[in-house]
Amino acid sequence: MRKNAYTIAIIYLLMMLIGIVENVKGPLIINIKTFYGVDYTMMGLFLSVGSFGFILSTFLGGFLADKIGRKSVLISGLILIITGILGIFAARKFIVFLVFAFVMNMGMGLLEIGINAVASIVFIVNQALMMNLLHFFYGVGAIISPNMTAKLLHINFSWQQVYLTVGAIIFILMLAALEIKMHGEEKHIARDKIDYIQILSDKRMWLFASMLGFYVASELGIGNWAVTFFSAQYKMDNTISSLYLGLFFATFTFGRLVGGFIVERIGYIKSLFIFSLVSSILIASGMAGRNFAFLISVAGFFYSIIFPTTIAIVMKEFKQHVTIIIAIILTISSTINMLANFLIGRLNDIFGVFIGFSAILIFMILVVFMSLILAKTETTDDLEKV
Repeated sequence: MRKNAYTIAIIYLLMMLIGIVENVKGPLIINIKTFYGVDYTMMGLFLSVGSFGFILSTFLGGFLADKIGRKSVLISGLILIITGILGIFAARKFIVFLVFAFVMNMGMGLLEIGINAVASIVFIVNQALMMNLLHFFYGVGAIISPNMTAKLLHINFSWQQVYLTVGAIIFILMLAALEIKMHGEEKHIARDKIDYIQILSDKRMWLFASMLGFYVASELGIGNWAVTFFSAQYKMDNTISSLYLGLFFATFTFGRLVGGFIVERIGYIKSLFIFSLVSSILIASGMAGRNFAFLISVAGFFYSIIFPTTIAIVMKEFKQHVTIIIAIILTISSTINMLANFLIGRLNDIFGVFIGFSAILIFMILVVFMSLILAKTETTDDLEKV
């Protein structure tokens, strides 16, 4: 573990970067909408186009990581993110903006696959704990992002300049990532033929993918639409709305810090069920009125362990071609998220932001039911004893 210390530190920082980039757009949606003169459906399309770019790159990234190496995938992802941000900064037409949002999110997908691929090599023991700590840094980035965005807007940065500031941070981290040393990676390069039919016919894989898809749709739904919901439904100004979103990610990040210890103690599957159930209750309560809005922020703690714990289970369940399997799972889950984001935008336009935001609650309720199904599969029994 000590010889991989620098690599682990860099992938933790890169996960923080994903948190920053992924959550900068939520507070900017109204600004982008106004700049291009489009409706909420088009903003839903923006989010869906980004998800589509992520989908393509996650699948390709899994294949490339096994064929050409994890570091190459990491660096390629960072280059694409920077390219996308520069294009977004310069775009004056919405269609051009969409193209570069697509490029940026392709980079995000490659980066996430690269990070998880590296983790599958360097996280040898206590995978749930290590994965939760890894995703703790996503939460750090998610806390920084809306608050940084609000402050930059407050000092009269344009939304394009906010993105450019993020691009500068990415460039610095890319220089650091170039120094990664992948000890012993050659033995993880796949040389045998991969049976995609066998992988795709595995019902467990589809269950993991569906559960992650609805979870990601719910989590990112809050990141993308909470500021809009608080502003339109509860008449909060942008600063207060961004603060509530920042608090969501503060509790989310704290959960990532301590959640791994909880999961290792009470069991992987049981943790998924309990945390997703409480998340659903808190979101529903937070939608009951402005005085209860803080409960949506509290829900971040219970959202925290679901994604990394699910990935940890996948790493234990599948012994061969785990990078490819994770890539396929993320591809399917991203497809669900892409459709969900467009649906939320459409519901906002047709029925109002309350109904659109309600979809986020429904997605988490689906995660609760899927965790119950997962608990009944005999292949995961030993996970409760880890």
